[in-house]
Amino acid sequence: MKQHALLAFVLGCWLGGSVLMTAVVYYNFAGFADLFDRNPKLAQAAGFDPRDALTKKASVQWVQASELNRVFFHAWNRTQIVLGVVALALALAGHARRLPIALLALGLGLVLVIHLGLEPRVSDLGRELDFLPRDPPPPMLDAFARVHRAYFMAETARFGLVLVACGLLLFSGPQPPRAA
Repeated sequence: MKQHALLAFVLGCWLGGSVLMTAVVYYNFAGFADLFDRNPKLAQAAGFDPRDALTKKASVQWVQASELNRVFFHAWNRTQIVLGVVALALALAGHARRLPIALLALGLGLVLVIHLGLEPRVSDLGRELDFLPRDPPPPMLDAFARVHRAYFMAETARFGLVLVACGLLLFSGPQPPRAA
């Protein structure tokens, strides 16, 4: 029973961390103008109108927000690998049914693809775009949009797999022991 509670905790951390990370990185960009509205001195010091999207994306503040998001995602993806391994191990040790185990394994596999394949590409392309004016659009902007979309789709699929596995594991109970 303790193992089941620990598995519930790990899955809750994995899913809750994803929700929290989404909120943080979304606000890091979407809240950009809000920060300037809250602190007029910040707007004066920036030396540009934060509502001017073209100027904003070449600003130090925007690039800093981008770099923070890169750091956040890197740390979160590494954390997800640990949570995924622990969740999978607990599910296996607790004799969970095959489907939730398969879903967790697929979720963990997606995290590995994201962390080892997509994340470095998003970061590299993003850094190439740092401080570049957006008019005309830089040539690598389309490539960045494609890789970023793949990252988002993979992360959404991973969240869905873990959510379904969580529901199956927490509400269906362990698999009955097999007869020898």
